[in-house]
Amino acid sequence: MLVLLIILLLSIDVAHTLQCITNCSIGNFRFGEPISIPDGRCQQRKSKSDCTMSLKFLYHQHMYNADFDTILLPSDFIHISSGSYLFYTISYECSKQTDCVLTYAQNRIDEMTRRSYDANRIYGQLAPFIQNSTRQGSIQCYNTRNQIIECSASESCSLDYDQRAKKVRSRGCSSDKDPTVSMYDGKSYSSFDVSCNRNLCNDDATFEQVKTIFVNNGLTDDNGRRIAAGTKEMASIFLILLPFISIIVSYF
Repeated sequence: MLVLLIILLLSIDVAHTLQCITNCSIGNFRFGEPISIPDGRCQQRKSKSDCTMSLKFLYHQHMYNADFDTILLPSDFIHISSGSYLFYTISYECSKQTDCVLTYAQNRIDEMTRRSYDANRIYGQLAPFIQNSTRQGSIQCYNTRNQIIECSASESCSLDYDQRAKKVRSRGCSSDKDPTVSMYDGKSYSSFDVSCNRNLCNDDATFEQVKTIFVNNGLTDDNGRRIAAGTKEMASIFLILLPFISIIVSYF
């Protein structure tokens, strides 16, 4: 009897395998337009215990698109660059049912497209701290030891901050010539990155100003992090197992 119950419990995970959409991209869709898969698209499926997708919101264009794959990790990624370019990407996984990612997607799209992120206004607030539009030649930056170094005309100053450890991960020269700010928050890795082309702009004071602008505009929380609500949604396997656990307990 006990052996039979163990075999049954082990088989539940196999039975819960989903047929996930993979290797498919759809969009762009306008804000306010519901997500839909065109006829004949996204036919490729792969057996997985959970399904994943990513949603990319282009706030400077008021458009969004979606990617279905089986190798994505739950995360949020925000990127802002010169030209008032702002996008927010959410990667999500779920294991409730085969099309649970689509159910999540529509709910999340409705919430994200209601956010009033003004790309021009936000970059306008960042620009005085990260951009020198008249720059010519090399630039002075700080390195990880807070020493002043010189970066070439094709480089910018950079800072990579670890929000989990609450310390600078790296600081120095960057190959990104144009100013950018990005935030990544995932399961086990988080970073807040600044690339700027003003002299000595990768210091702690500039980073605090940038982080405050993100907080004030609702892009991140006070710790410089923001995980989308429900980036991972699991089936309640405990409820599935509960009757069998009760049987095992009563058996002994």
